[in-house]
Amino acid sequence: MDMSLPTSTRKVQLKELSPVHRTVAALLAQGVDRVSVAAAVGMDPNYITWLGGDPLFIQYVREMCKLAETQLESMFVKSVDIISEQMNSGSGEDKLKAARLQMEATGRVGKDRRSHDDLETPDHLEVLAQRLVKLIHKQREGVTLNGESQVVNAE
Repeated sequence: MDMSLPTSTRKVQLKELSPVHRTVAALLAQGVDRVSVAAAVGMDPNYITWLGGDPLFIQYVREMCKLAETQLESMFVKSVDIISEQMNSGSGEDKLKAARLQMEATGRVGKDRRSHDDLETPDHLEVLAQRLVKLIHKQREGVTLNGESQVVNAE
């Protein structure tokens, strides 16, 4: 892990982070606004803003993000197992959702594959997946794939 601090022209910089500074970093990382953070830890909101620009504080936030990234990456195998389980034994719709997750994870479908020029054009496989979901719903309602109605006894 890179332990070098971000460069700064600040005249005043922290030499170490207190437990309260770490709490501030954790709350900000969770998306809590600076005024709420300030109220929670008993500090001035302007100090919270100042902390956000301190090199030591920035480095600590980077380390927290790296840890979260590592935790997320370590769950990959479990995610693959769950997707595989759903593809093998889930309901029709669950299988389609699992297949789509697998395809997104491998970059075969999804927003990342679209260029900025064709953001309005839906991905071909995404359209097919939506059509399959509609067919499954129609099948449950008693309509066959060729559009003929079936009599389904609800009693």
